[in-house]
Amino acid sequence: MDDKLNILLITGIVTSEHDPKMVPMIRFLLQSTGRFNVKVTEEFTGATAETLAKYDAVLVNYDGKLDVETPFVGWGANAEQALYDYVANGGGAVMYHSSIIKNAHAFPDAYVKLAGCDFDFAAGGRKTPKLEMVVDVDTEAHEITQGSPKHWMTAQEDFFVNMKWLPDVPVTVLATIRDELSDYEPDKIQPHRRYEFENQDLSALPGMGDDVPVAWTHGFGKGRVFSVSIGHGPDTLKRPAFAGLLCRATEWAASGNVTIPYPDLAGLNRQRAWPYYLDMTITQYADITSF
Repeated sequence: MDDKLNILLITGIVTSEHDPKMVPMIRFLLQSTGRFNVKVTEEFTGATAETLAKYDAVLVNYDGKLDVETPFVGWGANAEQALYDYVANGGGAVMYHSSIIKNAHAFPDAYVKLAGCDFDFAAGGRKTPKLEMVVDVDTEAHEITQGSPKHWMTAQEDFFVNMKWLPDVPVTVLATIRDELSDYEPDKIQPHRRYEFENQDLSALPGMGDDVPVAWTHGFGKGRVFSVSIGHGPDTLKRPAFAGLLCRATEWAASGNVTIPYPDLAGLNRQRAWPYYLDMTITQYADITSF
């Protein structure tokens, strides 16, 4: 009997700066643990309660914009309501990276509560100019983070700051980064983004100098939700601490339990396939993957 957890990875439209390899990599990562079956849909429009009934959790990697400047494309009121009802009735959800952005969803209040925060670029949300940053993990906050390194570095990342937290959606913060004024010095900002921070008092930007949550859990009706605002590209996804965080959080959202260990890089595991060490070498793994 197959006792694996069934996950529906909802994707389709993600802004063009996101590497298209992310979806197959996330799917491979989850399935490499031996704990999950993962199906992928690139067209959630038309989804119903029946569509979702066979799954233990959904993983949403969708921001509805082909490019930063293009209009948002939603799934339609019926499909979005089916998602909210599914989670509220006890389904699990993982809200991945840019999927936490509010944009213009048909039911913005419900979507914001599903994400656990109101993050809207049009209302003061911003992306820091820094690409690499130390992630500070609260290893005592939740069973998901037990056994995690307390500090680790991202790579080529997006950092969303100045979220608005909802008084009626209490969250448990698992990991944070620090939004530092020194990261906004002109020579540290990519040239194409310098205009965003010109002619203003950067020290007065909302949230400057704060510890900013990048991973948290919360409830949505009877459902369990894990939201993570980092995970922009393959470089961070392949960090063992992030891989473990995502897999353990997905297991928790789907089942309420956490059994998957954080990856162990000791000994012969250094020579085995990333990230959950299938019975093959790194070279054999490279031969069968296209990403």
